[in-house]
Amino acid sequence: MRIQYLGELIIISLFLVALIVAAVFKRKKYFERTATSLFNVLISIIVPLAGNTLVVTSSYDYLASSGYMLMLLGDCFVCYNLLIFIMDYCGFRFRHSPVQFIAITVLGAVTLSIILNPFFGHIFGMEQVYFSDGSYYYALIPHWGMLLSFSLIQSLFVLMIAILIDKCLKISSAYHERYVVIMIAMLTCMAFLFFVFARNSINRTLIGYVISGFLLYVFTFIYKPLFIRRRLADAVVENHTDGIIFYDTDANALYANDRAYTILNIKSGNPDKCTDKLLEIMGGADLGADFDIATKYKDEGKELTYLRINHRLMKDKRDKEVGSFFSIHDDTEQVNLNAKRKYLSTHDELTGLSNRFSFEEQVNDLLEANPETPFYMIVSDINDFKMINDIYGREKADQILKKMGKDLELFSHAGSAICRWRGDIFCAFAKKEEIELSAIEKIIKDAWANSDIISSPIVIHIGVFETSLKDKNESITVSGMIDRAQLAIAGIKNDFNRCIAIYDDKLREDKLWEQQITSELTGAIAGGQIIPYLQPQYAANGRLEGGEVLVRWNHPTEGLLSPFKFIPIFEKNGLIATIDAFIWEEACKILANWAKKTDGHEKLNLSINISPKDFYFLDIYKVITSLVEKYNVSPHHLHLEITESSVMNNANEHIKAINNLREYGFTVEMDDFGSGYSSLNMLKDMPVDILKIDMVFLGKTADYKKSKIILNSIVNMANNLDMPQITEGVETKEQFDMLKSMGCKLFQGYFFSKPVPLEEFEKLPLVWE
Repeated sequence: MRIQYLGELIIISLFLVALIVAAVFKRKKYFERTATSLFNVLISIIVPLAGNTLVVTSSYDYLASSGYMLMLLGDCFVCYNLLIFIMDYCGFRFRHSPVQFIAITVLGAVTLSIILNPFFGHIFGMEQVYFSDGSYYYALIPHWGMLLSFSLIQSLFVLMIAILIDKCLKISSAYHERYVVIMIAMLTCMAFLFFVFARNSINRTLIGYVISGFLLYVFTFIYKPLFIRRRLADAVVENHTDGIIFYDTDANALYANDRAYTILNIKSGNPDKCTDKLLEIMGGADLGADFDIATKYKDEGKELTYLRINHRLMKDKRDKEVGSFFSIHDDTEQVNLNAKRKYLSTHDELTGLSNRFSFEEQVNDLLEANPETPFYMIVSDINDFKMINDIYGREKADQILKKMGKDLELFSHAGSAICRWRGDIFCAFAKKEEIELSAIEKIIKDAWANSDIISSPIVIHIGVFETSLKDKNESITVSGMIDRAQLAIAGIKNDFNRCIAIYDDKLREDKLWEQQITSELTGAIAGGQIIPYLQPQYAANGRLEGGEVLVRWNHPTEGLLSPFKFIPIFEKNGLIATIDAFIWEEACKILANWAKKTDGHEKLNLSINISPKDFYFLDIYKVITSLVEKYNVSPHHLHLEITESSVMNNANEHIKAINNLREYGFTVEMDDFGSGYSSLNMLKDMPVDILKIDMVFLGKTADYKKSKIILNSIVNMANNLDMPQITEGVETKEQFDMLKSMGCKLFQGYFFSKPVPLEEFEKLPLVWE
């Protein structure tokens, strides 16, 4: 009988050794904590196995007692390593965790109790049991301590099962199997632990340990790379964004994922219906070969669906066919997205018109196809569109842009090209013979006259440039044509009565002239080409009171330029501030030179002009005061001429600057009163000392008598306000006598002298006769 028990132990030992050897090799391949902890579990089974072997082979009671103690201590060792394995297997931290504390406390108490058994005998005792052949062994007699220790160890197995259940609750059901099997292994250990109470010499608990070790080995090293892989492969197919249909070697449909039913618009779960629909879409197919197809189909009441269909044969490792599958990719979204991108690459998203890049191609194609035909490049501009956008918001601005695009389409023909060039600039390119400019003007005026998009009137200007491939200068690009049409618009920008302007060479020459003198200004100032001219101002008694400092350009190729040739340009681009600052300094130099004389010139005053743009580009107070200080000039002799319009924009700040200049000692003159839209309100609010009345006031009217009465009233009113007047533009003796009789005190005009260089001015008589 003893030999039979030894045989059982040897079989268990061999099986355990085989597991340990296999685990050693797997451990080298899988460098992870689970592999190490499983190896430790298998090694720990050796301890109770050794104890049981000692019990079976021993004929002495002390050796049998030692064997039973070793066996029970081995159970504690196995339980501890199993707990570590379970924690690692579930991906939980064991070290310094509450589980580790519980395990050490429980197993420590059980271990200590087992060690103390020789002294107290509370765990187990032994009795001699004889075999039929007359041999005997020492059977274990459990005491109360054994029941307590057994219960504590079983509680740890319950804890392990609880940990596995907790893991299952946190993961996908696809992974439950690997944890349920481990639970079964733990339950097996718990069941076989009851054999400790049997009075057999061989502890059948070892069988439970080995069975559990085998299950742990399989689900640690084999199940994970094989079964998990299959599960994941199934999940990939089921959740794939493409439709998948599998077939056997006889082309029978075995399976179709949910995506296949969705793409093919099939509700039934029968994969054969997917095959029928697919073959219908493709117009038949050979399922015995690999192929790729891009196609489209349309179900009733549905949009077009674009598909990419791939069919592949599947073979095993021996190159034997095992079946085939369809991969069906719904390309509809990408096709539509590409179509939208292509559309947006050639069209304006807001209006639906061509964009500038597409428009340029269309224009060049039209010119090449019709080389002898004259075309119109028509460009529209919405006046003050940025201000409209700021005041009324983007939504209203977008409505205006959409309407502008539709209006262009009204006078365009099939052979025309239309685009939104940028911002509020729209263009149309059409054959001249198909366009009536008067009709365009009527369409635009009618379309916008009663527009209710915003409460303010919307002004549209149209620029037209004529061209043909025959006459086209190769350097003129489409962009250049549009620039020239915009030049035409610039000429009528502030004319609300005119809607259309046609480009001509004069506009181009004016633009070139503007570019030329703008680039030459800095060099002209440095080279002494910009020079001051003075126009004298006489009192009613004939005494010379001073003069107005004006600017002239002594151009090296164009000769002496009138201010009208360059001043309006510099007022538009802001360079007027550069010229004004230069002339102000020249005036201070003249006054400084006169101050040294004693021939009467030291008493004269000079008036300098301050442009509206100067308030924006210069710190006027700082510039002018620094000049009079630099040249030691009395501010009393330097008069500052301003216009009402220069002050009315940002009135508070500008009036403050003027008041500061008056406090410094400068005399401020209101220029051009009567030449524009001067208001009487200006006389009340603006800080001025002298009023300059323009004789153009009389020349602009058909009712001379009425204008004369108004002029007389203005002079009287200014006198009543103790505000001296200078009447400029006096050209005849009759005008002088009339103004003198009205009470005017100071005069300026061609009747006395035209603007002259400084040398000629200084030769003028100090008293005019």
